[in-house]
Amino acid sequence: MPGLRSDLPDSDRITFPYTATPTACQRQPTLFSHEATSTPAAQADIEQAKQLCSGCPIAAGCLKWALAHASEARLGVWASTTARQRIQLRWRLADRLGTDWATVVADREDRRRAQRLAARYTPLIVHQARIVRLDRDLNGPLPRRPRRLTRDEQQRNVHRLLTGVQARKAG
Repeated sequence: MPGLRSDLPDSDRITFPYTATPTACQRQPTLFSHEATSTPAAQADIEQAKQLCSGCPIAAGCLKWALAHASEARLGVWASTTARQRIQLRWRLADRLGTDWATVVADREDRRRAQRLAARYTPLIVHQARIVRLDRDLNGPLPRRPRRLTRDEQQRNVHRLLTGVQARKAG
């Protein structure tokens, strides 16, 4: 399938995620690169690094990369995990997906990427196009800049959401 990177080694197929804004580990790399966890100062730094990682927008991709690239991520904090935790995660992945777990994860990512790409270029089916046209006829075109919802509209939307969730659980 075009666009898939199956010709690369499995660990190289799992690429490091990119973000335009600098992450905490890019701003303070020394905080994330501890080898030993025995000293109280190192423990405090590791806990602070884990806390900073927990809010990172690329943490999930960072963890996949760190798990697949064990030799490059053998030290320090990656995606709120220590080296010991990543070893345990690799064992669990091997138990669950087999020793070739990196291939399974990379194939899954390739399929998701291909589906997202196909969805961008797949035209709406007739049924979907009719719904869009009806919505435009009833409500007018979408505003260029979304308007802010009033407090009542927000509460009504929350109520509708909770009702739908409860109906789905019951049904």
